Amino acid sequence: MTEGDANVPAALRSVAGYRLLRQIGQGGMSAVYHSYDVVTDRPVAVKLLADHLAGQPEFVGRFYREARLSRVLEHPAIVQGYASGFDPEVSKHYLVLEYIDGPTAHGALLRLGRLPVGMVVRIGLDIAHALAFLHERQYVHRDVKPDNILLHPGGGAKLADLGLAKRLNDDSQLTAVHQGVGTTYYMPYEQAVNANLVDGRSDIFALGATLYHLLTGEVPFSGATHDEVIREKAHGSFRPVRALAPGTPATVANLVDSMLACDPRARVQRADDLVRALGATGLATTLPPFADGDVQPSGDIQSLEMQTRADHPPPHPSPTDADEGDAPEPPLTSVPRPKLSLWPWVVGGGAVLLAVLTGSTRFGLGRAVGPPPLYRVAQADSVPACGRCDAPGQ
Repeated sequence: MTEGDANVPAALRSVAGYRLLRQIGQGGMSAVYHSYDVVTDRPVAVKLLADHLAGQPEFVGRFYREARLSRVLEHPAIVQGYASGFDPEVSKHYLVLEYIDGPTAHGALLRLGRLPVGMVVRIGLDIAHALAFLHERQYVHRDVKPDNILLHPGGGAKLADLGLAKRLNDDSQLTAVHQGVGTTYYMPYEQAVNANLVDGRSDIFALGATLYHLLTGEVPFSGATHDEVIREKAHGSFRPVRALAPGTPATVANLVDSMLACDPRARVQRADDLVRALGATGLATTLPPFADGDVQPSGDIQSLEMQTRADHPPPHPSPTDADEGDAPEPPLTSVPRPKLSLWPWVVGGGAVLLAVLTGSTRFGLGRAVGPPPLYRVAQADSVPACGRCDAPGQ
C-alpha cells in the first residue's frame, strides 16, 4: 500500500456501520481508510476491495482469505483483523483491521532517510517474531516489505497484509507454475520462478531485503523491470550493507547480507534463529512514537519509486488474467536515473579527439559510451554470487 491522504467519497462515508474518515492507503486490489467503529467506540482501519475485482471470484476469495487469517493468526506483531463482509448498500467487500496510528516502514524511510541501526534492528526483531509465529503454524507470508510493516506508536513494528499468505503443502490454492507473486524488489529468486517453491527461508530473504533497504536507503537488487531485478538475483551478487552504510555494526551487516543469499541453504534457516541473532546484538531500540503524518521529510534522501506488488492486477483485468487468485505482473515503475552534466562529456570528447590526432589514443573507435548504470554491482567488495539458483535448496 502506498501512504496518502484523500477525501472520502460521499457514497463511502459509512460502510457496514463503520464511519470512514480519510484514506490512508491505496493499492491495485484495495483501498484502506482510517475509520471509526461506532459500536465499540474505537478507531479501526477499513480495507475495501476494488470495484473492478468485486466480480472475480479468485480475488474475492483472496480478500476473504486475508480476512480469515487476520482473525485466526493472533500475535502482538501481526495486524489483527476484526470483521469482514459485504455491504449491499454501497456494493463493497470490506475488511476491518486494527488501526495503527503510525507510518509504514517505507513511509518512515522516505521521510527520515536511512533509518538508525537501532530502529532497524527493532523492526527486524519484531517482524522476525511474527514470521516465527507464522512459520510454526505452517504459513509463509510471501510479501514481507517496508510497505507491509507498520510502526506502532507504542514503540514496535507490526506485519500487515496476509493476502498472499500460503499454507505450506496446501495444494488447494496452487499458483500457476512459473508465475511469481510478491513484490519484485524483495521476493527471493525461487519465489519469482514459482510462487509454490517457497518456505520460511523465502520470508527471511524478503525481510533481509527490507532491512537492507532501511539501513542503506537502496534496494539490494535494482532494475527498471521485473525481469532485470530477477536476473540480478539469479546472479546473487550485491553490494554489502557496509559498502553503502559504513557505520553499520558488522554483526548486523553480516547478518543482513547472509539473509540475502540466492541459495536458501546459505541463509539463516529459521525465523526463531533470526530472532536470537538480532536479539544478541543488543542494539534494538524503541521506535519513536510519532503519529502518521507527524514526521517531516529530511530532504537528504532521493525517493525511490516503488512498484506495485507483482501480483497486483491491471486496472480492468479479465477473468482469465489470474490463476487461482494470482494475477500477472505489471512492469515496474522505472527508477529515476541520475541527471548527468554535459561538461564531462565535452571534456572527455575533447581528450579523446586530441589523443586520436596525436596518434597516441588507446581507445577503440566506434565504442558506444552511455550513461552510468543505475546500479553497479561491486567487484572487490561484493557478496559472492551463488550462481544461478533454479530451485530452492532442500
